[in-house]
Amino acid sequence: MNNDLSLSKIGLGTWLIGGDVVANEQNDDEKDINAIIYAINNGINHIDTSESYSNGKSEEIVGQALRHIDRKTVFIATKVREWNLQYDDLINSCYNSLKRLQTEYIDLYYIHKQNPNIDIKETCRALNYLLDKGLIKEIGLSNVGISTIKKYNKYLNKKIYAVQNQYNLICRESQNKKIIEYCTNNSIKFIAWRPIVLSYPGVKDKFYSEGTYPILDRISKKYNKTNIQVAIKWLTQQNNVYIIFKSNNINHINQILETNNFSLLKEDWDILNTDFPVTFNKGCTENEFFEVS
Repeated sequence: MNNDLSLSKIGLGTWLIGGDVVANEQNDDEKDINAIIYAINNGINHIDTSESYSNGKSEEIVGQALRHIDRKTVFIATKVREWNLQYDDLINSCYNSLKRLQTEYIDLYYIHKQNPNIDIKETCRALNYLLDKGLIKEIGLSNVGISTIKKYNKYLNKKIYAVQNQYNLICRESQNKKIIEYCTNNSIKFIAWRPIVLSYPGVKDKFYSEGTYPILDRISKKYNKTNIQVAIKWLTQQNNVYIIFKSNNINHINQILETNNFSLLKEDWDILNTDFPVTFNKGCTENEFFEVS
């Protein structure tokens, strides 16, 4: 069973692969496909996508990449959006994702966001059906807190496998609300989205450029690494914290993979953890702040 794979700490995300909220007709699909294949061939066995990324085109690109590799060696995660959480809609969404991905099963199927107008019991009934049919292997939740995890686990035939929340040096909500601790104590993988790009109100530089955060500059020079590499290592060095990052640039992929080749001393990890000058206790995007519950 594919979910017995030892999940790579570093996963490849596909937001902006193929477009953004809509498909880009001028997108360089071949470049995206080759980047996914390259990542897999170089140790990344976890590919993350969603039905809504470029209106399904991201899933299609992942599906085309899968044709060039052994499916059993790759862990594919995708997501159903909050407007498709009613029973029939969710099942139809899964079938559509399977078709676009050109696969017989999805390793990890996430609820992308919650919908307060749809009963969790109904959503779980559909997820249990998909589990029973072998169309999905595991279930995940994205953008959630502890109470939501507990609600789903009351009605699912198989406990939540992973939680995917925004988490990085600046966005500390999942750390401060002990969501990561809860996941670790309950054998739930915690997967950080947006580990690098810091598109928040008031953030000086979303790519940690040299000169923006002296604390990060000092530690990076000590290890002869880039600021981004140290920021990534701060995440992946944590127990039970996995990341997904997006890139179709081979050099960028290599830069992230190189973080597997060094470790931060505890004193340096602790400095970044306690003294980083800008932190938020809420998840945040460029346009809004939101709080998980």
